[in-house]
Amino acid sequence: LHALCVFFEIFCTCRDLLSPASLLSCLYPGDHGKKTPNPANHYQFDKVGILTFSDYIGELGHPYVWVQKLGGLHFPKDQPQKFVMADNSLSASHMETTIKLLRVRLQSRLALQKQFASLEHSIVPISSECLHLFPVKIISRLIKWCAISYEDYVALPFTKHVIEADMAQETDLFFSAFIERGTAKLHVAIVLNPGYSTIPPIFSICLNWKGEKSSRNDDNLMAIESEVNVCFKELLGPKPGHQLLTNQIQRLCMCLDVYLETETHDNSVEGPKEFPREKMCLRLVRGPNRIKPFKYNHPQGFFTHR
Repeated sequence: LHALCVFFEIFCTCRDLLSPASLLSCLYPGDHGKKTPNPANHYQFDKVGILTFSDYIGELGHPYVWVQKLGGLHFPKDQPQKFVMADNSLSASHMETTIKLLRVRLQSRLALQKQFASLEHSIVPISSECLHLFPVKIISRLIKWCAISYEDYVALPFTKHVIEADMAQETDLFFSAFIERGTAKLHVAIVLNPGYSTIPPIFSICLNWKGEKSSRNDDNLMAIESEVNVCFKELLGPKPGHQLLTNQIQRLCMCLDVYLETETHDNSVEGPKEFPREKMCLRLVRGPNRIKPFKYNHPQGFFTHR
């Protein structure tokens, strides 16, 4: 190949988070290590009948572009060369930045590993520095958290808008969660970019209660998605923002409470309301789309519209 490939192994119970394909992938944008960086290899592959280089990664390793630069190798795309000499200055110019990126990536994954250990037991860990982001009482709770494949994610009908926007790649990590309160169950699909938490997760939701609803047919569910996907900076917590994911999940639980408690009660149904109003809202709905107040105001303790 006349290119550098890398093997990496770490012994850990959380294989997806710390696997080489995930930990080292896209350290720099688009550098997934599935294509050879040497243009001359394509001519060599054609001669021996190799169709895709990715079939041989298991044997050869991942030829990340950053690995080539650390080794002082640069492959001009317009002038394929069979042999390339190593340049020490190229290696030196990329060494410090790459080591910093590797350190940040590993610290982020170790933080995620601790959070996942709690999430898998249906516990959403919230640090003391982030408690002010939420009301004291949140009734909706996480009941399930698990990793899913890219194929499983794509098959979910309520993730279609994320796929169409090209915001989910096979190199990402994918998770499924369920949040429940009474007879209402919220199915959550999460895309976790390898660059988390610099790049925030993307949440898609589907509510099973009085039928199946998603952001495609319910404006308030679209507003809830916006609360975690668009307003994520409010949830970063202390730098470097490793608590973003669990804060987003807790906000989903909080918003589900508001959604259910502000629903109009059917007076034809006897008995008490399933979801009595416990959150203080200055205004229940606003605008022609009747959007609910999902923004929590601390320390006043009430909910308002954005």
